[in-house]
Amino acid sequence: MASVWQFFSHEGDYADLNEAAACSRLAQALSIATVDGPTHDETDWAAFDELGEFFRKSFPYVFEAAEVEKVDHSLMLTLHGQDASLDPVMFMGHMDVVPVVPGTEGDWEHGAFSGHMDDAYVWGRGALDMKDQVMGVLEAVEYALRHGWEFRRTLMLCLGQDEETLQSGARSMGGLLARRGVRLHFVVDEGDYLVTDLAHLGAPGRHCMTVGLAEKGYADVRLVARSAGGHSSNPYGGTSLARLAKAIDRVASSPWPAELIEVDRTMLAAIAPYVTEGPLARLVAGGRASIDANAQEIADAFRRDPQLFPLVTTTVAPTMIEGSSRQSNVMPQDMSATINFRILPGTTVAQVEERVRELVDGLGVEVELVADVCNDPSNTSRADGAGFAALREAASRYFVEPGDGSPLPLVPSLQTGATDASMYECVCDGCLRFSPFVADADEVDRGVHGTNERITRRAYMQGIRFFVRLIQQELL
Repeated sequence: MASVWQFFSHEGDYADLNEAAACSRLAQALSIATVDGPTHDETDWAAFDELGEFFRKSFPYVFEAAEVEKVDHSLMLTLHGQDASLDPVMFMGHMDVVPVVPGTEGDWEHGAFSGHMDDAYVWGRGALDMKDQVMGVLEAVEYALRHGWEFRRTLMLCLGQDEETLQSGARSMGGLLARRGVRLHFVVDEGDYLVTDLAHLGAPGRHCMTVGLAEKGYADVRLVARSAGGHSSNPYGGTSLARLAKAIDRVASSPWPAELIEVDRTMLAAIAPYVTEGPLARLVAGGRASIDANAQEIADAFRRDPQLFPLVTTTVAPTMIEGSSRQSNVMPQDMSATINFRILPGTTVAQVEERVRELVDGLGVEVELVADVCNDPSNTSRADGAGFAALREAASRYFVEPGDGSPLPLVPSLQTGATDASMYECVCDGCLRFSPFVADADEVDRGVHGTNERITRRAYMQGIRFFVRLIQQELL
């Protein structure tokens, strides 16, 4: 696929945007290690305070104009518009980042929190997930205010503290807005950072960008096998590890059914005009009617595809095991394993727990739901709503096919990872997940939660232009 900037258009817009200064500010933000610990007691909140103070110094117009509220360690900014009858727009994001995997620090070409910037890239943890979007939004709003633009519609900026773990910051801000009776016009949160190549779906030479209308649910289920342990020379009756292994295998080898849910069908209807090759071409040739008629065949085909199967089923991933001795001649006592589920809309956390209990019944293991990190799947936002139309209009100017210059289509999608967006469903029917700060697929695969996370300076500036344009469209 073409390098990501080959999809860019109108890079000359807002010519007085200062690339060097904006990228330097992003680099400084990346140098502040706002690492989200597994519990709040393990998080260095002083780093979040430092980042908040950096925001204030870097974006004086924003913080002078905004009503600023600190909700726990999250930030909620309200820039009041002239027409109070209009529902506010919200741009949101999270300030926290995941830690660097211990032992991999030396694999980084530049330190994860070094704030390194060169002629092409800004490097560091959070360069894609998602301090780029947090900083880019602040840059866009600062630009608008510095140029004297007056907002007709209120803009809210909500920056969460712990999206990577407990999501308590966004949950608190969403609840606070609900208690105040606020309703939002639409919400924009992070998306998948990509321009997607449609060749895999039978549309060679065509690309798109996705807007997440919904996201899968999340559940961690812990299996526990108990035993008195003892010397391995007498394992009569088996070990707790053996029972646990059987339970893990039974859960992991019992796949959930495949289903083409509504957002999948909407996605396929959007790309159907471009699909000309492969088995999918026949199944979507008649648009939505064909898709509905062939839904199960499409779902089954997607489940056999390593890239597409998360879109049509609840996924099951054993990820952690604990409790064994460090000596091979010692039988373990209590052993536990954690299995992670990403839950397809239409299924609930309760149904996941019930299914696991049924599968391991009789194996002598306990089932525990890790309730504080579980969420049901989100609602599904409308593809024909005002928010989607606004994103499409702004994106059409800045992201095009390199061959013919036509705007890249914005395609509805299911977000397979978790975001904070669903925490605002209590105040908004249009929670959208979209990132105009894009990178090549290999950069995303390698860098997000991995090593050598970075963003090109050109991509960062193009994302800022997108948000400046969106502000002009929707707020003035």
